[in-house]
Amino acid sequence: MPELSMMPFVPSDVCLKCDGCCRYKSADSPWRPKLGEADKQSLAAAITDGDVLDDQAYIKTIQNCGQHFCRFLNQSDNTCGIYAKRPLECLLYPFVLSQTPDGIKVYVHLSCPYVQDHLSRSDFDSYVSYLKEFFRKEGVRAFLSRNRAMFHDYSAFAPELLHLFDLLFLWPLPDNEN
Repeated sequence: MPELSMMPFVPSDVCLKCDGCCRYKSADSPWRPKLGEADKQSLAAAITDGDVLDDQAYIKTIQNCGQHFCRFLNQSDNTCGIYAKRPLECLLYPFVLSQTPDGIKVYVHLSCPYVQDHLSRSDFDSYVSYLKEFFRKEGVRAFLSRNRAMFHDYSAFAPELLHLFDLLFLWPLPDNEN
């Protein structure tokens, strides 16, 4: 698998001070990262115990004081135990890919405080342009085409999301490459 790398939107010092990501209301939250085959291969050493992924390839949580946390979140300092090999969904967040009935869409999660502060600023618009170019790259297109099973349908969360653009509008993914 070619490494997918991209510049982050949220600066790491801001991200590490926030307590929003990697925390879920329930153990089966659809906001948990879902791994594609390439993610599973990349994280093979971290997922050998068999209790990391559920039967739909979502990362399982750890419960602590009534909250559910990503099992890779270091709760003491907000860092990620697999940061260098984190799944695509984590790499993209607060932007999300959603497989809806009419195609794959790119949204931004409005619950992110950094997004709320930057939504109407030019740096947000520049980053959306950057994302469009990122998704046009041949290696990224091939990766997404091979890993379509990892896309969750976030349409049930429409009030929390802002639709940015459709990936199928930019380039079609063949139906036979699930």
